[in-house]
Amino acid sequence: MKIKSLVLIILFFVQSFCVFAQEVPVDENKKKTALSIQDRSFEIGLILLNVNFANSFLSASDLLKDVIIVDLDKLADGFKINFGVSVTPIYFKYKSKQGWGFGLSTDINAAGILNISGNMLTLSEAVKDNSDIGGAVFSSVALNSFFDVQKFKVKIAPSLFYTLAYITPPKNMPSSVIYTLDYTDGTVMCIDYNTRIYTGYSLEDGKFSLTSTPGLDFTVGFEYPLAKGIELTDSFPFLDFDIGLDLINIPFIPSSVTDYMQVKGRVGKDKPIKLINKDDEDDDEGLFSSDGTVKGERVIQISRPFKMLVRADWRPLNGKKLLTITPVIGFCYSELYYNPFSLEAGLNACFNINDLFLIKTGYNYTDRLFVNSLGFSVNVKVCEIAIGFDLRSQKAAQVWSGSGFGVNFGLKFGW
Repeated sequence: MKIKSLVLIILFFVQSFCVFAQEVPVDENKKKTALSIQDRSFEIGLILLNVNFANSFLSASDLLKDVIIVDLDKLADGFKINFGVSVTPIYFKYKSKQGWGFGLSTDINAAGILNISGNMLTLSEAVKDNSDIGGAVFSSVALNSFFDVQKFKVKIAPSLFYTLAYITPPKNMPSSVIYTLDYTDGTVMCIDYNTRIYTGYSLEDGKFSLTSTPGLDFTVGFEYPLAKGIELTDSFPFLDFDIGLDLINIPFIPSSVTDYMQVKGRVGKDKPIKLINKDDEDDDEGLFSSDGTVKGERVIQISRPFKMLVRADWRPLNGKKLLTITPVIGFCYSELYYNPFSLEAGLNACFNINDLFLIKTGYNYTDRLFVNSLGFSVNVKVCEIAIGFDLRSQKAAQVWSGSGFGVNFGLKFGW
């Protein structure tokens, strides 16, 4: 209820300003040059795609060898895999000459994580050590709107989303895999694994039908020309910058799913292991037990990962768009992980040649990955094509090793 109240307060706050919204005069110093590409009044995106993968163990050089050599010392740091796919099959945006506009987009997002504890891989002593196994697939449709309120640029995007698949441990377990090796009262070695794969659809009789209920969240953004607001650029024109705040996927109504398949079992025992024991018949039990795959029903509420990001767009060349440097800092809350909170931070730069050719580069820590990115965009008014690449890793020192990568591609048409 607190989250819902917060959303309503934000929306009421924004809408109250709309009463006083007015057309902002055009800054004569920022008029488009003759060679600049004018903004499109409307545009349609045909292909918007992002694919990424990262692991913490094997680099590109390891995979190219005739014989793959496994360094067991690396296992002490654990084994991590992250992957993601994002597709936007439908995208539309309209922008008026007054600066306000709206749009519509549909998205399918999939993400998966595997984080195996180093203690378990090296059979080190530990008590209830947790490992993450999780994943999610969401489909959504968002109504995007943006407008000016005095000197503020505001964007609001309510989004209706469905949970198509969700991998999570049961509520009574903190994570999908729990490892214990304790020598205090004898040797206790136990690995409990218990995970559920929820699906929000049914394929009975060969027909696809949604069984999950939709959820609702909001993305809200604000931008303000702070340097001009405090008249800093009058004395220091190279200190021309804006500040922005983005609240992504503010949860309002969670999506719910019911049907699941559960995989549960145990390796070892939660009591001291007796290798030779003639008196206790209970020790005839094996060290491996499994319930196999069991189907069941239990309603769970699911919200998409929430992010809060603060950024500054600095134009050091006396306010010209040729170069923009953007530092970013914030946090993310994702229930896919045993520890849901994570830091988000980075530094990005954009070289803009008359809105015709853009080069974007950045170094960020996002979604628990270190990412070096490079992207190019060519815009000829009627068509815009964008392509980007990145190298990524769970460790900063391994970003350039080729242990992870990402590719994104976009194609837009309009006028």
